[in-house]
Amino acid sequence: MTKLVGIVNVTPDSFSDGGAYKANEKISELIKDGADIIDIGAESTRPNAVLLSPDEEWQRLEPVIKNIDFAQDVGWSFDTRHLETVKKIIAYSNAKIFINDISCNEKMSELARANSCTIILTHTMSIPADPKITMPENTDAVKEVYNWAAILLEKYPNAIIDVGIGFGKTAQQSLAIIKNISRIKSLGADVMVGHSRKSFLSLFCDKPAKERDPETLIISSYLIDQKVDYLRVHDVKSHSSLLKIRKCLII
Repeated sequence: MTKLVGIVNVTPDSFSDGGAYKANEKISELIKDGADIIDIGAESTRPNAVLLSPDEEWQRLEPVIKNIDFAQDVGWSFDTRHLETVKKIIAYSNAKIFINDISCNEKMSELARANSCTIILTHTMSIPADPKITMPENTDAVKEVYNWAAILLEKYPNAIIDVGIGFGKTAQQSLAIIKNISRIKSLGADVMVGHSRKSFLSLFCDKPAKERDPETLIISSYLIDQKVDYLRVHDVKSHSSLLKIRKCLII
């Protein structure tokens, strides 16, 4: 069954909702709304974002992490590319965690394996995302992501593959990957899609990011049909309702 990954951006420059709430209150809200996993990040990867040093990242994360009740019945994911940050997080709790590493750093994957953490690997062309750095328009984006994932899964067969919607891809390429997500699923690994409020949705609407939840939900319904394992979304409450209704309707 598809699981919901709720987004907590501890970032003042997030494209969507960073800095607009107290993170721990947001965590409680997402759990109440039905999130299976809470994904916490302190470094924005949106276009033109300022990258953080490990110390700067930890200054944002530590006040949040030290107030987390890791015994709650929910998974904990941390969106970071810094080994130092992950080591500090692991020291806080014995809970099994997910490491959401957009850099696909080999040392990070080894650290995850050594500490029985689940690694999430994301396809991207640049960090942070740069609208000027994308696959050429004539690139078969589905094939590109498939080949990338196949190579990584040979080394890390238990990794979760995030297809990187919007990261180094045109809107049409992102849509093509979503339409053909079964191709990525055929590799046998768990697949995550983070399409929530992304700019590719401008193909269907002319709205600012925070108002794209209805379009996000429609895409999510399709991805659930395709048996995508994880949906990384902002509006967990509506997605939880979607899953409950679908379960009642499907015999």
